[in-house]
Amino acid sequence: MAHDPTDPEKSAMSSDDDAAQHRAARRRRLDSVFGDDLPELTSDESDQHHTGHSKDWFEAQRPPHHG
Repeated sequence: MAHDPTDPEKSAMSSDDDAAQHRAARRRRLDSVFGDDLPELTSDESDQHHTGHSKDWFEAQRPPHHG
């Protein structure tokens, strides 16, 4: 069966494949520049509570122009 460019189903599959290949190539380029050692789960997504400064400390550090 020959490839029929007018077949919308095959055209959609080709488009999906092209998009997937583009995303994979982009990911490889980003990884080559920035590395791929980023955590899967960031600290703001985890259930661990922040143990840093209190709300009072942040309010005391607020610049006057932020009234």
